Amino acid sequence: MAKIIKVDGTEATLSDMSLKSLQQAVGGYIEIVNIVNGKLIICDEEGLIKGKPINEKASLLYAPCSLSGIVGDVVVCDKDDCRLLP
Repeated sequence: MAKIIKVDGTEATLSDMSLKSLQQAVGGYIEIVNIVNGKLIICDEEGLIKGKPINEKASLLYAPCSLSGIVGDVVVCDKDDCRLLP
């Protein structure tokens, strides 16, 4: 089961992994980022351009020791749950 991590730190589950649902969850075109343990972060591809705020929880999942960050609301899921991958 996928979860949405919002910028404010709140979380919700996401059962519909269609492209349309993912785009609604992140607020734009999606970008898929591989993280550890077979997980993915799905975020807004244009989040930086749109000036979205840093998502601290998602950034810690992505690179706990990095200065770079993930912005906007994101979806975190297992690779096996993402039907968009080849």
